[in-house]
Amino acid sequence: MSKFFSLSNIEVNYQITFFEKFTPIVILIFIIIALYLMRNKLRNNKLLDKKLRYSFAIISSIFLTLYYILEWSSNGVTVYNLPLHICFISNILCIILCFTKNKNLFNFVVFTGVLGGISSLLAPELDLSFKYFRYYQFMICHLSIILIPIYFIFIYKYTVTIKDTFKVIFLTEILGICLGIFNEIYGSNYMFVSFTSNYAAKDSVLSYIGEGYFYFINLQFLFLITMLLWYLILKFSYKYLK
Repeated sequence: MSKFFSLSNIEVNYQITFFEKFTPIVILIFIIIALYLMRNKLRNNKLLDKKLRYSFAIISSIFLTLYYILEWSSNGVTVYNLPLHICFISNILCIILCFTKNKNLFNFVVFTGVLGGISSLLAPELDLSFKYFRYYQFMICHLSIILIPIYFIFIYKYTVTIKDTFKVIFLTEILGICLGIFNEIYGSNYMFVSFTSNYAAKDSVLSYIGEGYFYFINLQFLFLITMLLWYLILKFSYKYLK
């Protein structure tokens, strides 16, 4: 049991298998389809809606909390293991969203949660197999930050405007700059932001977008293009959500 909850892999240079990588993606697609097909039933059944929202929040809270208990009890609280990655921030906000239904929180996580979760599932930074708790925590927490905003799109018909989009871009830029300064001081990699090199993107797909100052410039272009494309996809999808 202690091995299951270990955050260190005894299998040196382990890479997750095709099955371990794509099973959560298949589950994600299945749940999204199920939520879409059940959207009218959930809209008309407030009790079922509440139970489902709270279940999403509680499950996500348990896995997120347990992960940090294990991490901090094993390695202590350091500048390198704070919950400041965009997916962890989105995870916390999604949990609050489930209880409050706050539209402003939705506006933020429908971008940061969904896009961050999808990118993490497609290119997981994970060296632990399904034999470890960390694998399930990683997959469940990233699934939740995708599913919770989508749930509010399907069931509550929440939408975002172009104005909302630019507000989120502005807030994310401010957060990114603050964390970029933090990264420059302490050598951490929160939000993969660095101004003078691409060290914050080490071992991730973002390391290929450039080096030195060009990394930060290209990261900005990639961020803006991705956010605006996602807004257009959302806008196009609304007509199918009646």
